Amino acid sequence: MPFWSSLSRARLIIDRIPTYRSFTPHQLSLDVFVDRWLPGLEKDNLVIGTNWSSATATGFDFAPADVRRRLQSLRPIVRQHQ
Repeated sequence: MPFWSSLSRARLIIDRIPTYRSFTPHQLSLDVFVDRWLPGLEKDNLVIGTNWSSATATGFDFAPADVRRRLQSLRPIVRQHQ
């Protein structure tokens, strides 16, 4: 499932790639993403595509558990900047 770090990045793909024209971007807080979405994606055996870009909307895919570990290690830093 694709996720972007900003609404503008998501809109760029939606505007440029016909396959994604029917997509509607939704903003999530970091807490909601980590506490609700990651467990659900993991339960459903889905991977997370991060900041897909280019004319083919390609990028890196990660397991939800890997994303959770990385974000949790950064969470104290992120909270300082909120």
